[in-house]
Amino acid sequence: MSQPVLAKLEKLPHAQAEGASVMYPPRGTISLLQELPAPPPASLREEGPRETRESREELPALLGPTRLRSFRTLEDVTVADALLAHLEAEQVETVFGIPGGNIAPLVQALRRHPRMRYVIGSHEGGTAFMADGYARATGKLGVCAVTAGPGATNALTGVASAHLDQVPLLVISGQVSTERFGLSAIQESTDEGGVNTVEMFRHCTASSTAIVEGKSFPRLLERALKVAHTVPHGAAHVSLPSNIARQKLERVSVPTAPGAWRGTLPSAPASEVYAAFELLRRAKRPLVYLGSGAREAMEKWGREFTAFVHRFCVPVATSLRGKGLFSEEDPLSLGVLGIAGSKRAEQYMSEGVDVLLVLGSRLGEWATKSFSSLFHNSHTVIQVDAKPSVIGQFLQVNLPIVADVSSVVDGLVEFSHGSGPHDERQVRERQRHLDALRLAHRAATPTLPEEGPLKPQHVMSELNPHLDGHTDLYVDMGNCTGWATHCLRIVPPARIFYPCGLSSMGWSVGAVIGGKLGRPENVAIALTGDGSFLMNGTELLTAVRHRVGAIYLVLNDNYLGMVNHGERAQQGEYPLEDPFFSLGDPDLVRFAESLGARAYEVTRPGQLAELLPRVLEKAESERLPQVIVARIDYREVPPYGDRFSAVGSHLPDAEA
Repeated sequence: MSQPVLAKLEKLPHAQAEGASVMYPPRGTISLLQELPAPPPASLREEGPRETRESREELPALLGPTRLRSFRTLEDVTVADALLAHLEAEQVETVFGIPGGNIAPLVQALRRHPRMRYVIGSHEGGTAFMADGYARATGKLGVCAVTAGPGATNALTGVASAHLDQVPLLVISGQVSTERFGLSAIQESTDEGGVNTVEMFRHCTASSTAIVEGKSFPRLLERALKVAHTVPHGAAHVSLPSNIARQKLERVSVPTAPGAWRGTLPSAPASEVYAAFELLRRAKRPLVYLGSGAREAMEKWGREFTAFVHRFCVPVATSLRGKGLFSEEDPLSLGVLGIAGSKRAEQYMSEGVDVLLVLGSRLGEWATKSFSSLFHNSHTVIQVDAKPSVIGQFLQVNLPIVADVSSVVDGLVEFSHGSGPHDERQVRERQRHLDALRLAHRAATPTLPEEGPLKPQHVMSELNPHLDGHTDLYVDMGNCTGWATHCLRIVPPARIFYPCGLSSMGWSVGAVIGGKLGRPENVAIALTGDGSFLMNGTELLTAVRHRVGAIYLVLNDNYLGMVNHGERAQQGEYPLEDPFFSLGDPDLVRFAESLGARAYEVTRPGQLAELLPRVLEKAESERLPQVIVARIDYREVPPYGDRFSAVGSHLPDAEA
């Protein structure tokens, strides 16, 4: 970067945001950037309101691409039927859950509905994971409907997991009839006679409310839908007493098209995007870091973004949840930067970055390699996020942009059309360095033995060629998380999903079912460990009953492997062979078969590569879950590096 430009930016006074380490540049910042080309194009400038006198007949032309909401009126319908009408307007085809007496009116309405199905799972937690997977796969609202009391408490982990991963999810829990409040009725969920599930969900959702009379239902439901759809997305909970669900509403308005309750984030100011563009363009060692909050932006502008970074030779790294948003086969890809990430990304970061652009990442522990001091090698930080509170929570930020990430990507692309690299020689040097870095790390990759025990690396290597086209991979929590992150290379349109927010074991077993039901045309694969598989493996029965051709790849080492290796790394007191964390060596093949799934076992290198094409074909033709149990070497150390020693330790010194 031009030293005069950087020096002038550094000398600017900054206003400290209350409660955060964000440094907000004043309005004069942009004017101090030297050697800037022409001002932002007119299409990106903010314009004030103007008065118009067009007639109503000219309104469609005036609005352009803007779409007005339209509604239809339903008369003499029950609250339960009105709720389903709202879900149908959101194009929700599937609701997940487990029935019970206090949710019966809604379940009965679902049974009557001609276009919506109710998928009954084995456990409410599993059905919440299914709703999560459905939402991630489709981009629509995930919906889970459970009964009162234990139905709601069982669903809690799945709902919290979706919320922390910013997945739009609506959970509807039953409730005893309002006239029974305070009588200690069976499964009453109030302060007066049980566990107050509204308050319980309030701590792990963006909104939790109770419907206590029919007239308020439309307003409160619409509020919950708005909350779930607002960026950043999240979970919302509605408690619905059985007598209220049966109440008749004289009139209720329902949207006629999806998206009526989706809030629109403001676009980033052109001046801020222009500043980010110029800082990147002039940087000597820039880096773009993509988080999961950039998913919609990359789905919309991925091709243009790729052309932009190639034009200026800007390398790209991703967080674990952002993995695959940028092709990991692209020469500019550094892979995942974070826990279990790429050594190439770590080396580039350790050599120093003068401009770091973070798009849609909170920079939490997974994303920062347990808050590694590596990130403090960034001289100028630009962070873009929809949520102001996450900006600056880990790194001091020089240019905070609270806006829709898509608008920033679009703006960067737009500005690049009229500009070339600031210094062609500098770009060529950076390209040579990145090429050398890639070749050096490729040469350092160890060759896997063709004989001997099956290692997790063998499994990843033999799985990777099949992650092409429209494949969705749902990765569970455990050692499988590290192996997938470190070894797999994802190329869009293939996608990979993780439950990092709550780091819930057993998530993928349910999520893959919801994902496959939501996008039946996609190949859906769950990568899980044996411990996670045992937690929710009974959901295989749900997949069998509903003819879901999902594929389960189970890493079977007969241990709670992440804990086993973590304890060994921290303490060293007990050997890995110690039975304390053993699972008892259950026969997972017979377990899967007993639930109606097709099951296979691989024990040697090369077997998975031979088996997978047949399994992929049978999953689609038979529409039955296929379970592959990979008997791996429990001694293989997962690629978590110093993560195990970081557990329980203090944060690294920013100056270290």
